[in-house]
Amino acid sequence: MKKFLSIVLTTVMVFSLGAFAFAEEAAEAKKPIEISTAKELAEIANDLTADYVLTADIDLEGKEWLPIGTYAPSGESEEEQEIPHPDYAFTGTFDGNNHTIYNLVINQPEGWALGLFGCIADASVGNFALTAATVDGTVMCADVVGYSYNSTVYDVQLVAGSVTAHASEMSGEGMYGGIVGAGMNSLITGCSATYTNIKLPDGTANAGIIGGGLELTSVVDCTASGTVTAGSNCYGIGGISGCGFGAKEFTNCKAENVALTVGENSFWVGSITGYAGGFEDPAFGTPVTVFTSCTAENVTITRVTGAEDLVGGGFFNEEVAAAYGAPFDAPTIYVFAESAEAEEAAA
Repeated sequence: MKKFLSIVLTTVMVFSLGAFAFAEEAAEAKKPIEISTAKELAEIANDLTADYVLTADIDLEGKEWLPIGTYAPSGESEEEQEIPHPDYAFTGTFDGNNHTIYNLVINQPEGWALGLFGCIADASVGNFALTAATVDGTVMCADVVGYSYNSTVYDVQLVAGSVTAHASEMSGEGMYGGIVGAGMNSLITGCSATYTNIKLPDGTANAGIIGGGLELTSVVDCTASGTVTAGSNCYGIGGISGCGFGAKEFTNCKAENVALTVGENSFWVGSITGYAGGFEDPAFGTPVTVFTSCTAENVTITRVTGAEDLVGGGFFNEEVAAAYGAPFDAPTIYVFAESAEAEEAAA
């Protein structure tokens, strides 16, 4: 009997130790990978699905940076063109742990989806500062994230950022920002960009100090200062974002000490965003954009025709409506609210 009990106890102990070891291994596997050097930061490209945490400040020393995650469409249809292929985009999490990354340089005048992170999808990136960043590219360019799809970019402080757009066949779509170049179905929250400058050639569009071309993407608790300088025949220029089409909300956003300068025949220029709103017909699935507690102080807009306001205009003007007809002739709408109660009343 004693021998039998001994065997049973030994078996239980072995099983328990095995289970404990398995649990320990599982916990270890869930821990984020620690990043403390520029080399380790670049090596995130080797595993775009993992979770990472920054454990030290990193100086990239002005060396040419290859963005983490690249954009490739998931298919050939128009809808699939908007969805990044998960094998190439960053799909993990990156927690900067309140550290700073210095001296980012990207010089790809014909490059797409450029930034510290080139393309992220179903991801979370934030909680760090980026100081002294320079990005040159053609479409979907930013200092922090070139293209954010169904993701959250949070608590990023950009200081002395620079984005320069170069003309190409696609630059009419543009999408240039300090924090996010292009955003689709994403959230940008708790971010700031100071002393950030964005330059656009003729015929480009959708540029703002926080975000560029944002569709179904909300901006919350963000502040911006700096300049956007655009050539002629440009549209969608704003202190916070160039475009806020279909965004659910712009809340507690502030543009302060911002200069927006555009060339001839440019339009949809606003202190907060160049244009916003959505189709009134719910069949098109685009919500009204609600602006709550957004302010602009010391914002100058130079060389633009038409009224200047926090929002430059709705998505389509009369000429577009006449040219394209339904559904593009449907009105686009956005509302301003001082509180949640006012927002409900507006809805």
